[in-house]
Amino acid sequence: MDPVIRLEGINHRYDRASVLRDIDLGFEVGRVSAVCGPNAAGKTTLLRIAAGLLEPSGGTVHLDDQPIAQVPPSRRARRLAFMSQRFDCASGFSVRRILELARVLIGRDHASLDRVIEAFELDALLDRGVGGLSVGQCQRVALARALAQVPPDGVVILDEPLAALDPRWARRAADILRQRAAEGATILLSVHELPVAARLADHVVLLSDGGLVANGPVDAVFTTEVLERAYGIPFELLVAGDGSLIPIASRGA
Repeated sequence: MDPVIRLEGINHRYDRASVLRDIDLGFEVGRVSAVCGPNAAGKTTLLRIAAGLLEPSGGTVHLDDQPIAQVPPSRRARRLAFMSQRFDCASGFSVRRILELARVLIGRDHASLDRVIEAFELDALLDRGVGGLSVGQCQRVALARALAQVPPDGVVILDEPLAALDPRWARRAADILRQRAAEGATILLSVHELPVAARLADHVVLLSDGGLVANGPVDAVFTTEVLERAYGIPFELLVAGDGSLIPIASRGA
């Protein structure tokens, strides 16, 4: 199956600093792909380039086999949603209005809105201004907005979507994202917590210092040798009751 999003020879620099080097990746339909790595590894830059929000210094991004820069904005909005790491909670808009604005370019769809409102338990918050919400509530609204924007088989790119959520909502949001992938979506997100990535993702991209350390299935990327190469400290791998891997930094690290 051809990748929905394809990155070829991606390089990027901020001023004189190289942030990404020689990145070749493909992201397929029906798969949750997690981008992991140390701080300043280039995760956010990679996501913004993949979403067409940042033009790389070198290389090309394709969406559905077309250079993403050539995809008209209205079509891109129907096909791809992006959630920033810093959702603006200072807006005077209500939660209802925020969700409705997600579909301004592509037409109102009450079924899509109702679905995310129910999934993220937002009904009681709809008439509240987002400026009065907690950080975790804002994060739920931001996630709902991204998923409402595109159809079930759309592309959803999320920068640290679980970071502000409590354990219950982190698990619930992960289940919602996996369900959307099972329905044919392409999910790409950055995750700091490796145990969360191991449970959530089908595919892992591991960056370090702007370079691609590993790229593949969870059990191929999350090995002690690969993780130590990326993070510079020793790791241990535990196995959960369901058989999933739990990578943790060694106590002696």
